[in-house]
Amino acid sequence: MSSLLIKNVKHLISCDAEDKVHDSVNIYCKDGLIVDISKDIHEADKVIDATDMLCFPGFINTHHHLYQIFTRNLPQTQNKELFDWLRINYEIWKNLDEDTVYCSSKAGMAELMKNGCTTVSDHHYVFPKDSGDLIGAQIAAADELGIRSHFTRGSMDLSQKDGGLPPDSVVQTVDEILKDSAELVDKYHDSSFQAMHRLALAPLLSFLSV
Repeated sequence: MSSLLIKNVKHLISCDAEDKVHDSVNIYCKDGLIVDISKDIHEADKVIDATDMLCFPGFINTHHHLYQIFTRNLPQTQNKELFDWLRINYEIWKNLDEDTVYCSSKAGMAELMKNGCTTVSDHHYVFPKDSGDLIGAQIAAADELGIRSHFTRGSMDLSQKDGGLPPDSVVQTVDEILKDSAELVDKYHDSSFQAMHRLALAPLLSFLSV
């Protein structure tokens, strides 16, 4: 059983229903769970001195597209309306593979952690043909960083030939989507208490080009 004591916290902002603030307290944790917030001192395997510091619960990023990290500052997409922005980026995103998604996800999640986020929910919906296990690449990056992740498997079945925005190569049939979604849930969804990664399904609303 591992234990942690965060001592001498100047102000603990609880973010509970009453927005309660605890002054000059210690936080005692066992196996990753807080078991005591008080002025009591406990013996612990690890001690962090939080003198003159504030303490918040970990922030939660509720919606992200981590694979877009590596294309967020392209000159050709600046000041574009949404549909034009998407059309330009889809021509790049159609080349996504496991390595690209792993690196962009890891960079994005590291940025979140640096700014206090301990949980991220990501919506990934671009699955080029033969691109590999993109959700698995994201989970590998999250596990290496130690961030809690709630990934969502998005999907698109309407391509440019049908009046949609994405190129044919990133669109899947409904049967392909359902098969892969079921396999991913079986492989990666963890419904247990304190699970570090879970998986939900998030079909994308189809945009028709105008």
